[in-house]
Amino acid sequence: MPRRYTKEQIDYIREIAPGRYNDEIAKLFNANFGTNLTEGQIKSFKANHKIKSNVPKRRVTEDDGLFTKEQKAFIKENVKGLSNQKLADLVSENFNLSITAKQMMTWKQNHGLSSGLKGSEGVAPPNKGTKGLYNFGGNKTSFKTGQRPLNYKPVGTERIDRDGYILIKVSDTGAWHERWKLKQVVIWEEANGPIPKGHCLLFLDGNKQNVSLDNLQLITRSQLARLNQNSLISNDPELTKTGIVIADIIGKIGERKRAN
Repeated sequence: MPRRYTKEQIDYIREIAPGRYNDEIAKLFNANFGTNLTEGQIKSFKANHKIKSNVPKRRVTEDDGLFTKEQKAFIKENVKGLSNQKLADLVSENFNLSITAKQMMTWKQNHGLSSGLKGSEGVAPPNKGTKGLYNFGGNKTSFKTGQRPLNYKPVGTERIDRDGYILIKVSDTGAWHERWKLKQVVIWEEANGPIPKGHCLLFLDGNKQNVSLDNLQLITRSQLARLNQNSLISNDPELTKTGIVIADIIGKIGERKRAN
């Protein structure tokens, strides 16, 4: 996540913050801007910009935060001998997440966990020579060079992420976010080319899993912010299209007010 926010991103957070918790704001922000902003980063941003959500405090449970109880246990079992990037990729692969190396590093530091690697995590790990192992020391589940792990998913595999979007595997190489892409983005870009900066795709019927081209509309992130803020997205595509027109009118009214 970039440390500097654009004016559009700042305005977007200001618009959606009222009445929403930090994790909800982070999810909306990440969906709109294709980032991995955390709940903690949202909290810091709001404090620095004096933005308040005015929501009641929620009861904190053991599973609140970046990972669930099951995911925390998985990380603790596999942390030894893996760099932050490899551990992040492993967790993402097993739990349909999109975790960055930085998020993993911060979480490990906050929970007193270490990979056991000397110096930089890019330096030869203690389990060098046991390639494919996810736990320190080795066991019978090790696999040889070129052998695929048991949980390998071929290119073209689809899965539903925790936010209800369809992900499709497009490559066997690269980081997790390079191997798995949002299916609606893949379909749109195959037909229309790259999504322009500052834009995103809207599901006209509100169904995140209806990725047909006639259900996808390219809009600006500012438009999406106003659609969400004014509850203008419907399960009826025609009503949603009307909502986009209304959102544009609301935007124009806001521009005139600011100009005055």
